[in-house]
Amino acid sequence: METENKKILSIIIPTYNAAKFLDKGLSSFIIDDNSLLNILDIIVVNDGSTDNSVEIAQKYVNKYPDVYRILNKENGGHGSAINEGVKIIKGSYFKVVDADDWVNTDVLKETICYLKDNENKHENFADAVLMSYRSYVLQRENTDEYPYDDKYITKNGGPYNAGYVDEHLYDFWWGLSLHGVIYNTQFYRNTGLTLSEGVFYEDQEFSIIPMAYAESIYAYDKALYEYRVGDVNQSVSIESSLKRLDHYEKVIMKLIEAGRDAEHFSIGGKQLWFDKTSKFINDYLQLCLIRNTDKKQLRKRMKLFVSQIEKKNTDMYKCVNKNYKVFCALNKMHMSDKVYQNYFIRLLHIVRH
Repeated sequence: METENKKILSIIIPTYNAAKFLDKGLSSFIIDDNSLLNILDIIVVNDGSTDNSVEIAQKYVNKYPDVYRILNKENGGHGSAINEGVKIIKGSYFKVVDADDWVNTDVLKETICYLKDNENKHENFADAVLMSYRSYVLQRENTDEYPYDDKYITKNGGPYNAGYVDEHLYDFWWGLSLHGVIYNTQFYRNTGLTLSEGVFYEDQEFSIIPMAYAESIYAYDKALYEYRVGDVNQSVSIESSLKRLDHYEKVIMKLIEAGRDAEHFSIGGKQLWFDKTSKFINDYLQLCLIRNTDKKQLRKRMKLFVSQIEKKNTDMYKCVNKNYKVFCALNKMHMSDKVYQNYFIRLLHIVRH
C-alpha cells in the first residue's frame, strides 16, 4: 500500500565549492506540482566546501524542508559524497546529479510519474533505468550555456537483462553512465558497492559494477540530465587527465577485481562488465600513448600497467593487449590524436567491414 508522500526518487548532489553553479541546479528540481515535488528527496552532500555552497543550499531547505536536505562531511571526494548520500536516501530510486549540472524540470516530472506508475503496477520494478541526457557548453564566462551534444539512447521499454543490453550495447550506451542511470535504491545497496574515495573517474565503478548484477533494466528515452561540459576546445581536460594516472589505474584495478564475483552477476552481466571495463582500459591506453603529445613519456608505465592486468585477469589482458600493441606501434610512429581520430579509426572501420 502506497503511503502519502512516500519518496519515489532521491537525488544525491555531491557538492564541493560549487556556489556559482548550485542555485541553477537546485532550482531545476522545483516542480509546479506539489504532489510530485513532495515525493522527491534531494540531498546536497557538502564535501567540505569552503565557499558559500551550504548557504545557497540552506535557502532551499528552509523553503522546502520536506524535499531538500544537507549532509555535511569532511572532504573525501566525489565517490565519498555518493557513498555517504546512499546511506541516508529515502527514495525507492536514486540518481546522482553533480553540483554544476542540472535537470530538465519538465522531464523530471515525467520521470517521477514514470517511476511512480510502474512501481504501482509491478512488484520489484527496475533494478536500473537508463535515460538519455544532453550536454551543454559554456561559450564565454558569465554567459548562458548552449546545447552542445545530445546523448540519446535508441532503445525504449523493458525489462531487459544485462545480456540483452550488452548485445545492443551502443543502443544503450549513453544510459550506461552516471548521467544516464537511475538505480533502484535497495538493489544498489544489495550490491555492497563502496565507490573509491579521493579519486576521479570512480563514476566508472558506479555505472559498470552494479549493472553487472542487474536483472531488470528498463530504458526510458527521455533526456533528464543536463551536463555542463565547459569549453570543449580547451586542452585542459587532457592535461588534467595525464596528472591523474594513479586515479585511472586505481579505478581500473577495482573494476577488474569486481569480476571475481562474476558467478553472482546476472545473466549476461559478466560480458557487460567485461565489455565496459575493457573499453575504459582502452580509452586509458589511448590517452597515454596517442592523445599524449609526449610520445616517449609513458611507454614504460603502460608496459608495466598491461603486465599488471595480465596478473589480475588473463582474459581481460588478452583483450586489451591487442589494442595495446596497436597503440604502441602508432605511438612510435608519433601519430597525433587528430590523425588517429579522423583517419586511422575510419580506415580501420572500413577494413573491418
